[in-house]
Amino acid sequence: MYLTNREKTMIELLIEYRNGITVEELMRVLNVSKRTVYREIASIEASLAKFQLQINKPRGEGYRLIGDPFQIDALKQKIYQVSPNNFDMVQRQHALAITLLQADDAITMEALAYDFEVSIGTINADLSMIDESLEDFSLRIERQKTRGIYVQGGEKERRQILSSLLYGNINEYDFFQYLHQLSLDETAVTEDFFLKVMRPESLLLARHAILEESHNLFESVTDNQLQQIMIILALSIDRLLKGHVIDVAIGARRISTDIIKLSHQILGYIEVQLKQAINMNERHFFALQLEGLNYKAPQNIFIESFDAEISYQIKEFIRITSQQTGFDFRKDETLYVDLMAHMKAAIKRPLSLVQKIDNPLLQKILNEYQDIYKGVKVAQQEIFEDKKFSREEMAYIVIHFASSLERNPSSRNITALVLCSSGIGTSKILESRIGKYLPEINVIDVSKISQMDNIQFEQYDLILSTIFLPGFQHSYRVISPLLLDDEVKEIREYMKQSLLNDLPKSETQQTIKEVKENFEDVYHTMKIANNLLQRFDIKFVKSSGTLEETLHHILLGLEGYILEDAGKVADRVIQRYLQAPIGIPNSNIALFHSTNEWVKEPYFGIYDLDRKYPIMGMDRRSIDLQRVLLMLAPEPLDETNEMILGKISSSIIESDLNTEIYKSGSKELIYQLLSSLLVTEIRKLD
Repeated sequence: MYLTNREKTMIELLIEYRNGITVEELMRVLNVSKRTVYREIASIEASLAKFQLQINKPRGEGYRLIGDPFQIDALKQKIYQVSPNNFDMVQRQHALAITLLQADDAITMEALAYDFEVSIGTINADLSMIDESLEDFSLRIERQKTRGIYVQGGEKERRQILSSLLYGNINEYDFFQYLHQLSLDETAVTEDFFLKVMRPESLLLARHAILEESHNLFESVTDNQLQQIMIILALSIDRLLKGHVIDVAIGARRISTDIIKLSHQILGYIEVQLKQAINMNERHFFALQLEGLNYKAPQNIFIESFDAEISYQIKEFIRITSQQTGFDFRKDETLYVDLMAHMKAAIKRPLSLVQKIDNPLLQKILNEYQDIYKGVKVAQQEIFEDKKFSREEMAYIVIHFASSLERNPSSRNITALVLCSSGIGTSKILESRIGKYLPEINVIDVSKISQMDNIQFEQYDLILSTIFLPGFQHSYRVISPLLLDDEVKEIREYMKQSLLNDLPKSETQQTIKEVKENFEDVYHTMKIANNLLQRFDIKFVKSSGTLEETLHHILLGLEGYILEDAGKVADRVIQRYLQAPIGIPNSNIALFHSTNEWVKEPYFGIYDLDRKYPIMGMDRRSIDLQRVLLMLAPEPLDETNEMILGKISSSIIESDLNTEIYKSGSKELIYQLLSSLLVTEIRKLD
């Protein structure tokens, strides 16, 4: 069965979108006209008939692939079969690079030309392209007349490129299908060149170690990341069996303790199965790969692995994206938690040699959320300027923001006034089109020109008019009664640029608004929150010689009713402070915190010092500390304490206004802010 690349892509889309794919979606993905889509559909129907499959299009719906599931699987296997003579140029170069990276001895040009069924000139051209890519990984291609061609360089870099190339060329479905077949029959074979690179035994061992020996730790990991980690582990097993060991020192200082333990657990199992010792460098190398996975762990400042620096960076990332897009994503706690897990892993993943963006869904995400994509790119360049992200990685980040938009379509409470000089019918059409094509506008009021004297224009974020208004004192946009596509784009751009300055104002109103309800009304639901508020205070402290001595003095004042042993608690607080930067950037405050068995009751208090202490901020820049925010919790930490204290800690850098309140606010103002935060959380429990 011969298929053009476009026909192959169309079949792949029909297989992937089991509920149907529209003509418009096919046009967009394939970048062709509607007539071409119809022609390609007719062309592939004959090929599908050989598998007793057909294309069906119910009225008003998209094209669907109809037939026996086994025949669809057979079709999938057929179209994904890869052999050297039907590689495209990029696939051939990747396969050639893999061949050289895995080879124990030099290979002649003639042998490579024969294996890949191309001329020596083509191999030579391919090698030049490969050599350029390898340079970024401190590897190089060596050519010797008497020996042939081989790759010179370290084992660690070799494995990174091998795993990246394999991941970029193996379809997820094919990978897991092959693993499933191997689990049923260890003698199962595949015709896929890239799948055949790894020994079946190594793949099965990697699968077992990750899925069955790790106590379900990988349940929340996505399929593509699971594929990546299985590939690198299977490759490592193959390389170890051939005697290729990582012999350069790989430090573990910046790897979390939990990940180190997990690496030891998995490789300890592999070590027993192989009956071969695995050194510490191998274990640390694998730990680095594990840190590239998205573990959706709770983001709690009291957890030892909590990274205050990345937490601040994520808050800033969300803030900048909000400013760039015009949507306030900062109030979406789910976005923060999900993005924290994703980005914590993403910044530790090495940039793949292959930019795997062949997933039509990911490309569609980038196309449909272009404003968010642009905003995310700006945030990435400002917050993670030293880190390069692939387009695939950027697409997954955009998905988090797009999901937030779907969860919270009213994240910007934009109100619009439409002044319409036409009749009621035209105004209704215009109102309907605005609601449909500008969903970010939450409230739409339509008024006649004759009623302008009775309108309070200040209450609207956006004023639109179907006619020019000479002498009108407020900013407005002129639109046609039918709201053309170009006008929609112009209005959206106008909102993004002109309404950004309203974000802090809107947030101010929501953050410090007076909470009329008496907190005692919810006392029976959240006694712990009430006690925390009752104990809250701002105290002036005469500083000792050092910051550490001052902290000991502060905690000594809590001994007896909050603490049992001030010295031991102070040691823990100082230990956490020395582990990672806790200073709030561009401020005079830092959150000192600890959870331990010598704390009897949860506590949050503020201490003003009579002198400044230079400490490291979360952005790795020095600040002058003069106000200590102290948060303590008993161990073990129950869910209620975690929720309350977590909400307070996250609020400190939630907005510029909140930070300013914690920096210089009075006891009454901060008490009001805390009350508002806790009442909001308690209402969520009702």
